[in-house]
Amino acid sequence: MNRRLLHAAIIATLLGTAQPAQAKAIEIWGSGLAGAGYGDGETDKDFFNWAGGAAVGVEVGVKFLFLAGYIDYLRFFGGDTGANLVSINVGSEGSFELGGDLELVLRLVGTFYIGTLDRASRNNEDTGLAPPSEKVKTRGLGGRGGIGLRYRFAKIFSVGVTPLVGYHYFIGGADQDIGSENSSGWDLQGLGYLRVGLGI
Repeated sequence: MNRRLLHAAIIATLLGTAQPAQAKAIEIWGSGLAGAGYGDGETDKDFFNWAGGAAVGVEVGVKFLFLAGYIDYLRFFGGDTGANLVSINVGSEGSFELGGDLELVLRLVGTFYIGTLDRASRNNEDTGLAPPSEKVKTRGLGGRGGIGLRYRFAKIFSVGVTPLVGYHYFIGGADQDIGSENSSGWDLQGLGYLRVGLGI
């Protein structure tokens, strides 16, 4: 059995044994995030060609049945420069019981990215000073989707990981002085989280 068939069989088994989690009409949550994020773009002006690696952040959101909206903030420490990324996400999130307090989580959202880089030059020795972050803001649109696992405990707490694969289209780039060409590409997040959620 090749690798693709094996992966498909595992996913089919998980989905086949999963039952919808106890539904809450409205849920609000906040999460602490830690892990890593990476990406690539078709031009050097793409945010993810500059920023990536280890990341920490927070997420706050609200869900009505399977419709979800959330905002997350990530601070990247790797790549060519430190960076910040705020993502505004709207779409759907569903959870399915796998047994006990373990859940399978499905997430699919459209995303608006707002990013800033600490500096726009890979070699800061040329000037001795980093340019102000106002010159390197990067904005774009995209979408993300993923499948993960979540373990609930003490009623309102949960821990988990939901890797997300995304496609983005950034407007402008890392340095306004080198043009305004747009860039598209992919991005990947692997973030663990501790979540506090309240629902009715």
